[in-house]
Amino acid sequence: MMTIRKYCKSPESQIRFGMIFLGIASLSKWWLDSRSTLPGEWSDAIIGFLYGVSIAVMLLGIWRKTHPSQ
Repeated sequence: MMTIRKYCKSPESQIRFGMIFLGIASLSKWWLDSRSTLPGEWSDAIIGFLYGVSIAVMLLGIWRKTHPSQ
């Protein structure tokens, strides 16, 4: 049985989490641009943070998949 900690550390699940964050970032861009009352700078900051998290998590998963620990 795989624990949550081991599941989160596997490269495949990190890539999967990155893709989920990418989808959330895309949806938040659509939602914040059309329905938000936040100033433009705040919505851009939130969207940029979510895109940054998704890219970082996917790159970490890809790097860990190609460089297995010794």
